[in-house]
Amino acid sequence: MLVALLLLPAAMVWAQKQPLAAPELPRSEENNQVYYMEVVTQEAPAAELFKRSVIWYRKFYKNPTGVLELYDSLENKLVLKPQFAVFRDKKGVQTQAGIVKYTLTLACREGRYRYEIKDVNLKAASYFPIERLFNPNDPDIEDNYHILSETHKYFTNLLADLKAAMKEPSVKVKRDDW
Repeated sequence: MLVALLLLPAAMVWAQKQPLAAPELPRSEENNQVYYMEVVTQEAPAAELFKRSVIWYRKFYKNPTGVLELYDSLENKLVLKPQFAVFRDKKGVQTQAGIVKYTLTLACREGRYRYEIKDVNLKAASYFPIERLFNPNDPDIEDNYHILSETHKYFTNLLADLKAAMKEPSVKVKRDDW
């Protein structure tokens, strides 16, 4: 009994929840919005890099024509407006929390390409910038941080897939000679 009484305060301390911390998503310095951007050096002509980016986006997205906003082969630029679902955990059951919409811009130049992910918004009961989920005073803070973590994980996987695809040369298909 004495041992149980001595261990009770220690157990209460361990049971205390740690304060939640917001996930680390990159932010723009000028407007504090979620913003991913990098210029990646890749030895290839601009037209080849553009071909690789087109091959990648057609493989990555289930409906590639539905996300395409701009296809400019003269400027070697793609603008995509895709979306993905995020989920929250309610008593062990995954329910859809909303849809994250964003703008992805890919631009290619000689020996390098640039990607930008910006205008990240959450479409739930209403449509609002995802930065609103960083509010530490929100009563749904745990769900909000979970949504932000899922979003960051999705973008991290997307960018890793893009970088791997941009290293692969495009394959020229021989057409049948008639």
